[in-house]
Amino acid sequence: MAEYVEEKMEQMIPEVEELERVGILNSLEVKELVKRRKHFEYKIQKRTKKKDDFLAYIQYERNLKNLIEIRRANLGYFHKKDIIDDAINRRIHKMFIILCNRWQNDVKLWLSHIDWLKETRWNISVSKVYMRLLQVHNSNPKLWIAAAKFEFEVGSAENGRQIMLRGLRFHPESKLLHREYVKFELLFVEKLLARKKVLKIADSKVVQEKNDKDGSETEEDSKPKKESQFDAVDDKILNCDLVNLVVKSALDAIPEPSFAVSLLVTVRVFAFSQNVQQQILDILEEKFAEHPVTVDTKARLALEKNGNASDVVKEAIDIYRDALDTAPSQELIHLAFTTLQELSKTVKSCDILLLKTFLYMLKLGHEKEMLGIEETEFYLKLIDTAEEKGQFSGVLTDALRRYPQHYAFWEIKLMSDGGDKYEETISKAHQNLNEADLTKFWLRFLDLMSQWHKSDEAYTFLEENVGKRNLAFLRVLFLDRAYEKGIGKARDAYKRYHHL
Repeated sequence: MAEYVEEKMEQMIPEVEELERVGILNSLEVKELVKRRKHFEYKIQKRTKKKDDFLAYIQYERNLKNLIEIRRANLGYFHKKDIIDDAINRRIHKMFIILCNRWQNDVKLWLSHIDWLKETRWNISVSKVYMRLLQVHNSNPKLWIAAAKFEFEVGSAENGRQIMLRGLRFHPESKLLHREYVKFELLFVEKLLARKKVLKIADSKVVQEKNDKDGSETEEDSKPKKESQFDAVDDKILNCDLVNLVVKSALDAIPEPSFAVSLLVTVRVFAFSQNVQQQILDILEEKFAEHPVTVDTKARLALEKNGNASDVVKEAIDIYRDALDTAPSQELIHLAFTTLQELSKTVKSCDILLLKTFLYMLKLGHEKEMLGIEETEFYLKLIDTAEEKGQFSGVLTDALRRYPQHYAFWEIKLMSDGGDKYEETISKAHQNLNEADLTKFWLRFLDLMSQWHKSDEAYTFLEENVGKRNLAFLRVLFLDRAYEKGIGKARDAYKRYHHL
């Protein structure tokens, strides 16, 4: 082991001597540097190697490099980087390679290596490490995306595309990978469009300068140029034909309307992608015409049209109502309810129309037992309990039957009892609610009974249930209420139940 360490230290001699010669480090600092490096070299040469030893050595070298950069700036000396700085970088790079080979399952090590290489601007090494990482961790779609994104950013779109396609072969049903590939191709088109715009401006400037110099436009300049085969290919790419193929492939692999809508959201960020958007909408209409997500998408797109607010809202509502009349479902009711709630907060001129639609939809959902918890709570708030007590009771009973573990419905039931039939309500609540909700339920019961001037009756009922039900939170609650009636009552309650 000592021979290896001494060999490594000898290899550092040119670098260390140069540091002292140019004045970046003084003699004492050089001695300390050699001492520290020898210490780290012995640690990483041990038979039983530890990850923390390598990480500590890497951090020390990175700190040293930062110090050298500061000293260089102060001295105004920026030479000999190949001997000093590159030697440190190569040392760090080698230690990262050892780390990643020995502890391959630790993705954080790989990503730390890649981050450092990016910071050092060793782009070729970044690509190599990404390829090695994907060989070991090919089950993570996010790593494929990160590798492709890097290749695209450094100017190699073709390499990025190949990585994406390889990733899709490993993960043919990954929504994230398909969505990011569509975005990748759109970014590529955006880049080409920007380049084409710059080249057109440059060409027009060259022609103008030539005309100004010659004094007139030549016959050759005035003739329209023939479109080459390459121009035709470029036009197909710029018209998003390639993106359309990627979208079609993604929806063939994952034929789900929600995924199609997520692609539509991604595509709509790009102003030039109208034909891609239309293709996604056509696929939705063709394959999932009656699906709730398709209906919701069509309604929300209708809301984005220009025109009178009332007409736009009415068009969207008609889309929902037609779908509810032909193929009602709980998912569609929930999506329509969410849209209507958003409209009620933003469009104040259609309150009556929205209210009528709310009532129609909630009544239909109640009749067909398709209301969710959120919609049922809203429906109970809309019903006038004084004039429509029977309807309110029917909706509440149905809600408790369908969602017996939802606390809010039991609280509404307790309030609607008015202090008369609470025994049965509390008994049923104990069969369905968990302890945390039961604690809130009892506190609410005692509060309501106090408002109805029936505190003594509530206290007696609580005392009976403490004896009947062996529940710790009831005993604590009873002790608290007994204390309100005096210290004597509290002592009696404690003596009665402290042994439990």
